[in-house]
Amino acid sequence: MSNILTLAGGVFKEIERRKDIYLIFALLLIILAYSASLSFGGESNFQRYFKEIGISFTYIFSVIIAVTFASRQIPQETETKSIYHILARPVSRFEFIIGKFLGVFSVSAASFFIFYSVYGASLLLRKDAVPPILFAEGFILHVFLLAFFSALTILLSLFLSAASNAIISLVIYFGTNWFGATFPAYIYLPHPELLDIRDKIIHSWDIVPAWAMSLLALYALAYTALFLFLSYAVLRRRNL
Repeated sequence: MSNILTLAGGVFKEIERRKDIYLIFALLLIILAYSASLSFGGESNFQRYFKEIGISFTYIFSVIIAVTFASRQIPQETETKSIYHILARPVSRFEFIIGKFLGVFSVSAASFFIFYSVYGASLLLRKDAVPPILFAEGFILHVFLLAFFSALTILLSLFLSAASNAIISLVIYFGTNWFGATFPAYIYLPHPELLDIRDKIIHSWDIVPAWAMSLLALYALAYTALFLFLSYAVLRRRNL
């Protein structure tokens, strides 16, 4: 367990060396401030527009962080040959995969918590708060989505370069949200868009029933576990 936590902590240390999160956070603040300054189509239309653009960028930026961090973990360790020293400590390949995943997931979830808190505060300031339970459900389901994409991107990083992996992972994210239902054979593919309830939050619709929340959580956990198992299986068969 200590090896896993050490590897996860190493991902957090990347924040000190890279300014990705600070830049994205500053950009989110600018977008929210700019959106708040706009006014058109009546107060109700404006409120809906502000809620939509705010939560959309909050979701998107957190996924970008998860994907960019996950896509470079294994390629970076391989290029610098650090992976040979890590696995010789000894650290098992299972611990290596889980440690990297937990690090990436923790960074992206923590970033999302900050983004979501800022978004929620902006709604309160505009006196347009979302029902608390629905707002909490939006947070919980998106955290599961971050776990899904963190694990998927780590799996793809065993086959792709960091840049290619990031692009493909983001295409999958945007593709499933925008075009998934019209894609041939989509019934056989994962459905991460089921974890996205931004429309409910934007329009303050009814909350997601507890049974549906449970099924969605299990769905995301099952795919996350599958991706991590496949990552371990692939890494286990490689000569390092």
